[in-house]
Amino acid sequence: MPLVDHLKYLRAACAVSLTGSSIGAAQALHVSQSSVTRAVQSLEDVLQQVVFDRSAQGMRVTPSCAELLQRCVRAFQCLAIAPSSKVGLAEGEGWMACRFASGVGLRHLRVLMSLAATGSETVTARQLGVSQSAVHQSLVQLEHFSGKKLFTRSRQHGLRVTELGTQVIHGCKLFASELAQADEVLAALFGRVAGRLAIGTLPFSVGPLLPVAVNRVMQALPGLQVTVVDGTYDALIAKLRDAEIDLIVGALRPDFAIQGLMQETLFVDDLAVVVRAGHPLALHKKLAWHHLADAQWIMPMPNTPAQTVFERTLARAGLPLPIAQLRVNSALMMQSMLMQSDRLAMMSPRQIESEIRADLLVVLPLAVPEAVRTIGLIRRSGILLTPGMQAVLAASRQVASEMAGENPLNKPNA
Repeated sequence: MPLVDHLKYLRAACAVSLTGSSIGAAQALHVSQSSVTRAVQSLEDVLQQVVFDRSAQGMRVTPSCAELLQRCVRAFQCLAIAPSSKVGLAEGEGWMACRFASGVGLRHLRVLMSLAATGSETVTARQLGVSQSAVHQSLVQLEHFSGKKLFTRSRQHGLRVTELGTQVIHGCKLFASELAQADEVLAALFGRVAGRLAIGTLPFSVGPLLPVAVNRVMQALPGLQVTVVDGTYDALIAKLRDAEIDLIVGALRPDFAIQGLMQETLFVDDLAVVVRAGHPLALHKKLAWHHLADAQWIMPMPNTPAQTVFERTLARAGLPLPIAQLRVNSALMMQSMLMQSDRLAMMSPRQIESEIRADLLVVLPLAVPEAVRTIGLIRRSGILLTPGMQAVLAASRQVASEMAGENPLNKPNA
């Protein structure tokens, strides 16, 4: 029973939790007191929980439902797309003065997200199983709630999201994420460990860290559903901001400054020059950088910490950047190309521990000054952490601590 199916009831309950009474909630939402009372009672019936303690002093959220209502209030606050017209509102109350947050329904949200994806009222109507006129009516109401156009229209390109529309869609995605987390809290009230966690990973950055951490979490929380996806830095950052994923694990950027996001260092990772076993350069007894003058490289991806280290290292060695530039964004493709050619790559030995132990790949004995990058986590700031997220963060920190004293270069078979 997803909470998003009961927005009218939730909106009334959240308003009561903030104002302390059905009268205050009715005034804040510009509805009748009786409608608020009925909505709260209906919510308690649906949830099979007593949400409020009633007394002559007003209505207070029961301890068992406090976190649930707190997350729901945060969800509605994500829909507060315009400054409140009222003054003196406490933190978290601004959404009640926002016409969009206090008026939008599930039908509106579904239409908005579909229109943003398809750019067509006709396609949206087909996807949602409603008439095109119903879709158009919902869009008119959405733009009435927001006070401005959310889409521009053209015969050639269909519907295109406006700047305000982008902000509204972003808020709706965060709204859906907060309510999904509230669903986890509700499941816990009935003794069920549930929840979803989506983790984004950056190429050539995870090594054994995330697999070990996720396995530990899944053993501790077997009801948790974890999805791991990979992607480029910019693509994953966009997904994280829109709450399409919950966490990014990978190489951190030193100049990180993205509003609403925060990063945490786990460990510092060394980079080295890697080749296949039996490579001619691996047979040199006294290898020096000038021996690599004619080498063919698999270069790191642009605008990555590894690329910065690569360019700086070659410059210090007096070597030019490769003329024929080959870049690979897949760890499996990288390893395969290394093992089937005489190419070189600058990468983390931790990423290829198994291949090093199996004598498939080797690290060249070359000094690579300051060839390090920081591996860590990126997540949204200011959020209430779910049990699943807390477990993943704790496990990642623990595994990183265990890895800190290990160096694949010093292992017996390396």
